Amino acid sequence: MRSARVFALAITVFVAGGVHTSEAAGFSYKAGVGYDFISQEYFLDSIVRDSADAILTQWSLRTDYLDDVKGLMSLTVTPFADRRVELTARYEQTRDFFRLKFLSDARLKLGETKLDLTGKVDWRQRHDGPSSFGDSYVFGYSRAKWTVPVDASLNGTVQVQGEFVSFDSVTTTSVNYFRGGAKIGLEKLFEDFSFADVRLTFLAREVPDSTELSYITYGLEGTYFGIYDQGELDVFGRLERKDYNQTGGRNDYWRAEVDGRNKIRLGERQFTSQAVEFELTDYDPTDPVNVDYYVVEVTLLLGFEALDYSIGIGPELEALHEGKEDFTISEDYFEAGAKVDFDFMKLRRLFLSAESVTGHRDREDNNELLTDYYYERLNLIADATLFKGLALNVLFSTEWEWHSIATNDSRIYLLASNLTYSF
Repeated sequence: MRSARVFALAITVFVAGGVHTSEAAGFSYKAGVGYDFISQEYFLDSIVRDSADAILTQWSLRTDYLDDVKGLMSLTVTPFADRRVELTARYEQTRDFFRLKFLSDARLKLGETKLDLTGKVDWRQRHDGPSSFGDSYVFGYSRAKWTVPVDASLNGTVQVQGEFVSFDSVTTTSVNYFRGGAKIGLEKLFEDFSFADVRLTFLAREVPDSTELSYITYGLEGTYFGIYDQGELDVFGRLERKDYNQTGGRNDYWRAEVDGRNKIRLGERQFTSQAVEFELTDYDPTDPVNVDYYVVEVTLLLGFEALDYSIGIGPELEALHEGKEDFTISEDYFEAGAKVDFDFMKLRRLFLSAESVTGHRDREDNNELLTDYYYERLNLIADATLFKGLALNVLFSTEWEWHSIATNDSRIYLLASNLTYSF
């Protein structure tokens, strides 16, 4: 009840302030309520396969509220009609936390060159209840990208970025860090709106209170998006080397990733789409703990599309294979499922994207903790304008598992929603 009164007061004050100043050019206001919920199982199941980063990865997944109603309000300033500069301040409050965000974007032209600037500061503080890992912190991020034309269809790019996290109190599990790096690349434009780019990347992270979590990473990444007579092709690839500040090559690895999607139109309304995702991680031969692995996922859909919706149905296959050591239990698996994709869009009124996969995972080794299971995975994204100024945004994800050992069954939920009014 106390939090409800806080939200009501915050929104009333914000709306009143907005009405008072809404005539000022270049200002827009938003106020509303939201609800976020993420089950604990979601975090445990989503830790990146990188033991050195497990703690910080878990914290990054928990930077939103776990089970709380929140009140929110924001002010956006756009001093120029072409919106080349945009500044936003956003305030959120729940019964236990308050959060303040500052966001900035600028797209500037300097002669023939372009400069894109992005910045973010996120301050979250617990104001009631017992504190736990990562509750209170300041997070900052900035990026600058400079684009220089080489000729009519080729651009050179230089990007620098940096971020930091400063916790309210440093412990063995919540450590401050700074990360910064650069990307240098080329962008090529082709006919029919096709394009490609390639970039050399370098990034370093410093963790003063836990130097073993410091690392450098470098690599090569690229993207191609092509439109042809019967469809389009979208491919992303990355090769990365990560070197931790640890002895004996522990946690150091090479990683290769490829994500490709292709869509072929079979007629005026019919289409088929194919998707392949591949990840290979090769740890340093001297690493005493980690084992090499690769994951591959293949999807093939047959679909129908109309002016404002599309639906696709087909199989989805995924397999993981580890370089098993003699003394380890293999986590290898093969899973097969039936996938349904549905998208619906009414311009300026509703966007809805839903995905359902039903299938079975077969593990190579079964024990009391790792068992075969059937699953149902559902993902939903919705953005609806209920009437002028009032919008509802929803992100929902769930996974149900039915194991061969019933005590291993699990239910995983993620929900993030906002109901806001803009004026």
